[in-house]
Parts: sequence; structure tokens; C-alpha cells
Amino acid sequence: MAKITKISTQKRAGRYNLELDGRFAFGISENVLAKFGLMKGRELDKEEIERIKAADLVDQGLKVALNYLSPAIRTKKQVADRLKSKDIKEGVIDQVIDYLVEQQLLDDATYARAYVNTKQVFSPKGPRAIAMELKKAGVAEPLIEAAMEEYPEEAQLEVAVKLAEKIARTHKRDSTRIRQQKTAQSLAQKGFSFDIASRAVNEIDIEADEEDKRENARKEAEKALRRQRTGTAKERYYKVKSKLYAKGYTGETIEWALEELDFGMD
Repeated sequence: MAKITKISTQKRAGRYNLELDGRFAFGISENVLAKFGLMKGRELDKEEIERIKAADLVDQGLKVALNYLSPAIRTKKQVADRLKSKDIKEGVIDQVIDYLVEQQLLDDATYARAYVNTKQVFSPKGPRAIAMELKKAGVAEPLIEAAMEEYPEEAQLEVAVKLAEKIARTHKRDSTRIRQQKTAQSLAQKGFSFDIASRAVNEIDIEADEEDKRENARKEAEKALRRQRTGTAKERYYKVKSKLYAKGYTGETIEWALEELDFGMD
């Protein structure tokens, strides 16, 4: 048996030094001190000492976990990864996770539902992208499927339409066809299905007015002509014309744009 001869505070708040038989033994938290009712003069056997040490390791892990959970909800995997990064042992991590789950401070199902709802408003994404991110966060497949019920098709389309309008504005210089393709492609990259992406593009006013079409075509033609440093005037003319067709402009718009340029032909 060993007798507690002194309990003193550490510089770190909430931590105490425990002396047994006049010699420093180990540090413990205030929670562990209270949990085991430790006080000067109490005698401890080896098993009690080991239990106290083990409880303190769990308490330290719990403190790390609670600090990590304070700004936002997390998954079990995210908390476990955080604890591992702090060199906390696997067995201790399991105990910390079990405690947090028992106290309803850690719930992957709640996390998944909240994540799905948040991604419909902030940094909007499609269901495929959201599901992949939840899987990466360690959420089990059944919980992901249940959470995705919070993101029905009509909501997906509503989010996709808003994104499509924003994306289309960044491609003002492209032809209508290219703008449609780029917008749909961007939506697919954000995790929306081909069907939702297509419907979203069809719902927005992506058609440029005639003046914008001509101005865009003229700028594209000028840029293409500057790159044609070799060849006859006729060859350069047809290369620029081919470039405009590839960009999705109509024949009428292309002819107008080409007439605005000087190819040096008689």
C-alpha cells in the first residue's frame, strides 16, 4: 500500500501532482481527483493506482475531444483522428468515443443530417459530392442513405438552378451552346446527376442577346486571328471561321464577325 502524502496544484489549471510516501508519483486532473475521492492520508494499492492513472488518461483524451467538439459537431472518425494526432492510445480513444456517444455528444446520424442540410445552403453541392464527403468523414453507408432523404430531387433542382445561374454568368464570353455545356459540366463536377444538371440548365435564361453574341464572336475571332501568324489570308480566314464554329457560334453570327476583321484579302 502507498499513502498519499501530498496533493499540490500544477501550473496548468485543473491539474494536480500526487505524492505517494513522500515522493512525486504522477499528475491527475481535478475530475479524477474528485471521482476517486483522493485526499492526503489515504492509502492506495497497486490496482487502485493503475485505475487512477487509466482514468486520468481517459480524462485527458476527453478534454481534447470536447475542445474539438466545441465549435462544431463531428463524426466518431473525426474525433478519433484528432485524438490519434495528439498521441492518445487506441484503448483510451475507444473509451472516450464510447463516453461521448453515451452522453449523446457524438452521433454520426445527426452529423450526416446536419451536413446534408448545410450543404444545400452554404457551399452548395450535389448529392454525389455530399455522399462522398460523408463517407470520407467516416459515416456509415446506411446513415448516409438516411441523411440523403433530407435532400429530395426537388431540392436538388432548386439548388442546381441557383448554381447554374451563377456559373453561366462566369462564361458570358462563350457562345450559348458552350455556356450550356460548361454550366452542365460544372454542375456534374459539383455532384449533381446528369438529369438534374440538364434540367437546371434548361430552366435558366442562358441565351445571350444578339448584340452580345456578335460582340463575343468578334472578340473570339480577333483572338484567333492574332494566333494565325502563318499562311495566306484565305487560309487564316478559314482557320478563324473553323475556330468560331468550334466555339458554338451560328453561321450568321460567324459571318458578321468575320466581316469585322481585316484578313488582308482583296
